[in-house]
Amino acid sequence: MKKQTIIFSCLLMVVLLLPFIASADAVTDTIKNITDWIVRISLVIAILMYVIGGYFWVIDTGNLESVKMAKNIITSATIGLAIILIAKSFVSIVETLVVK
Repeated sequence: MKKQTIIFSCLLMVVLLLPFIASADAVTDTIKNITDWIVRISLVIAILMYVIGGYFWVIDTGNLESVKMAKNIITSATIGLAIILIAKSFVSIVETLVVK
């Protein structure tokens, strides 16, 4: 009785997952489009943060707190940019492994 239940469960899973397997190209295209969109927006934000940090650094007028804040902004933007690029490469690697 247990064997029949296991076989039935496996067949049911295959039948239910068949539409997802058949449309794998559509799913991967959607994931690629979403990640590209997020990366583009994040790159624009990172560039904006570099500009803001540089602006604060230039207009510091001898204020050490302003320089410290500018360095923190630039450091945070660099760390965020590194995380974004690592995540994008990770998604590309997983996509390559799954699709091919």
